[in-house]
Amino acid sequence: MLNTAEQEAWSFLSKAPHYAGPDEVEAHFGRAIAAFGYDRFCATLINAEQLGREPPTLSRRDFDAWDARYWGERHVVHDPCIKLLQKSTRAFAWTDARPLGDNRARAMWGEASEFGMNDGYVVRVFGPAGHEVLIRMATAAPDTDPTARAVVESLATVFGTIMLKHWELQDEPSETWPDYGVISERQAQCLYWASRGKTDWEIGAILTLSPRTVHHHIEAAKKRLGVVKRQEAVLKAGELGLLAKVV
Repeated sequence: MLNTAEQEAWSFLSKAPHYAGPDEVEAHFGRAIAAFGYDRFCATLINAEQLGREPPTLSRRDFDAWDARYWGERHVVHDPCIKLLQKSTRAFAWTDARPLGDNRARAMWGEASEFGMNDGYVVRVFGPAGHEVLIRMATAAPDTDPTARAVVESLATVFGTIMLKHWELQDEPSETWPDYGVISERQAQCLYWASRGKTDWEIGAILTLSPRTVHHHIEAAKKRLGVVKRQEAVLKAGELGLLAKVV
């Protein structure tokens, strides 16, 4: 028999695709992760600006005050979570990042605790159009149960995917990315370096991405360009003048 937290998780996972809009998705997601102790969350877009400045937000609950402090104090410069995000696409807890931090990072964790955030969980979600969403969840009472973390990761993945879909379907064009036509800026960057003969590993090193993420962007670009092979994507993007826009 499912416990209360598992029931909330199952309810969200089974009903999320059918909710009326992003507000309803957000409300039910908040209820689902609250059952696992996470009382606040924030979903932000990741793009070619990498991870050095405040990204645009898709959804946020009770993260405003902390984000204002975080970006105002430039904690991003010494936040060890950034190191993990640059190394891997896997989900992780703040406790996984703490050993990578220095004294400034420890001071940052202390400030986070003052905001009632003693631990957090970070999940990276990839959309079909090549965009990425970072889901951050925080709690005052950390839960190190690996099974619970796996469920929360599933909840965040579904939430991020749906919120990204709503964002991509907006009628008004976004100003977050320059207009690259049929492919995103990140996809264009990956194809540009592929046209220069770079491997996924080399492109990742240039763009501060993992080779897996580079592969994901190139695969997404192939679909959007209507081709099958990597070289075909490079040639078609070049013919359309998309690679000339990469700086």
